[in-house]
Order: sequence, then structure tokens, then C-alpha cells
Amino acid sequence: MERARQQADADRFAAETSAARQRAGRTGRHEDVLVAVAQLRVAEAQLEQARAELARRRIIAPIDGQVLTVHNRVGEYVQPAGAEPVIVMGDTSRLRVRLDVEERDIARVATGATGVVTADAFGARQFPGHVVQIGYRMGRKNLRTDEPTERIDTMILEVVMELDDGTGLVPGLRVMGYLHPSTPAAT
Repeated sequence: MERARQQADADRFAAETSAARQRAGRTGRHEDVLVAVAQLRVAEAQLEQARAELARRRIIAPIDGQVLTVHNRVGEYVQPAGAEPVIVMGDTSRLRVRLDVEERDIARVATGATGVVTADAFGARQFPGHVVQIGYRMGRKNLRTDEPTERIDTMILEVVMELDDGTGLVPGLRVMGYLHPSTPAAT
């Protein structure tokens, strides 16, 4: 993109030079004027070509959001349909947390249930939120600690909690979630 931008600048200067020659040539011979006009048209065409090339190389995000990771440096070639994205971006205006709820507690979780998350980096600060999605199938435990008393054969259900205010938290930060139990509906 930088090379295309520099070429566009050079072509713009060439167009301006040709225009100046054309103005100066109006007092001279008719052939000089025709040459200057032709050079001006060539420079204008080169400028348009450089603008089109620059526009073709511009990457426009499909959504509003924050750039989280940049995978390439300036000047590197990027495959149009490459396996790795050029950037990773996300909407950080509303943060969501994935929680693993053990099988013995799933009857006490419902959409809309409230809870809090904490992060070691923030000490005792709690980030309140509410459950927006509950998984549809049980799975293996995703997170394991080095604690010897931890049960590793426990099945879990994934629950997504949206934070009311996640100011300070960053995507990918490990947090501990606590849900306030909801009462199961009577049958």
C-alpha cells in the first residue's frame, strides 16, 4: 500500500508538471502544446491507475470493532484467501464470558440468571453479568487446574454470560465465574 501511495504521489507531481508545461507552452509553438496536453493526459491516467491499485489493496473491515491482533507487517504479501486472517478484530463494547457449569448444577441455571466474574489481575473486584445462552449438550471439562482434589471425569455444560460492565477486562483473560442459582420451574 505504501508503494502504491508513493507512486500516486509521483504521478500527481508528474501531472502538475505537465500542466505547468502546458500553461507555459500556450505561448509557444502549437506542437509543444499538443505534446504537453498528451503528457498531461498520460500523467492523469497513471494517477487514476495508482488510485485504483491503492483502492484494490485497501482492506476494509466488515464490522465496527477493535483490532485485537495483527498477523502481518507493513509491506508483507497477504494471500487473499489465506488460512490465517490479516487481523483479528472484535466488538468489545459488550464482553461475554464462557463458563463451564458442572453437571450437578445445571438444573439451577437459567437464561437471565445473574452472576459475577472475578479475575486475579483485578483482585476482589467483581464484574456483574447475566446468562444469555445455555449450551445444548454436555461435554468434557475444558479447564483443568493442578489441584489434586479436582475431579477430571466431570461433564460440563457451557454457559455464556454477558457482562454488564467489563471495563478493564481484555478478551482472552481467564476469569472465575459465579452464578446466582435460579429456582427450577415446578412441573
